[in-house]
Amino acid sequence: MATRWRDVETPLGTVRIAASQKGDVTAEFTDLHDEPPPGEQDPTLLPDVATWIAEALLRPVGPPPIPVPEGPPFRRACWTACRSIPLGETRTYGELAAMAGKPAAARAAGTAMRTNPMALLTPCHRVVGASDLGGYAGARRDDTPNLRLKRRLLELEAAIASRPPKALGQP
Repeated sequence: MATRWRDVETPLGTVRIAASQKGDVTAEFTDLHDEPPPGEQDPTLLPDVATWIAEALLRPVGPPPIPVPEGPPFRRACWTACRSIPLGETRTYGELAAMAGKPAAARAAGTAMRTNPMALLTPCHRVVGASDLGGYAGARRDDTPNLRLKRRLLELEAAIASRPPKALGQP
């Protein structure tokens, strides 16, 4: 299956977006997944998505310009619910499960976040454990690049959310 991909720079590193011939889209931080997918680099791929990702860690940007991906119904419900978590806020896996319609399914909500194929677009980093940071991109140990990135994402988004809004036309 041929894939097209492009890299997008953010304040916390490069995000690689990829689209398969079938139309499946992924977005991942290259610091966590450095190998490019098989296929060809396409600097014009998904321009609205690339612009959204490039700006998402600079200012509030509104909802992503792409729907949640296909997947099992509960995972899709979790990904959709996750997108409703406001910038600068977090929810626990249990709260996310309840938002997705299954309050007793915190572990399944964690699995949905672990398998999220669209970093930043579906902000799974905003979902945390009841007593700790939880995991990120499959890692749970605090000394991993994954958890350091999650912490930095949350800190940056909290700072963005606390800034006063700018008037239209202001940089």
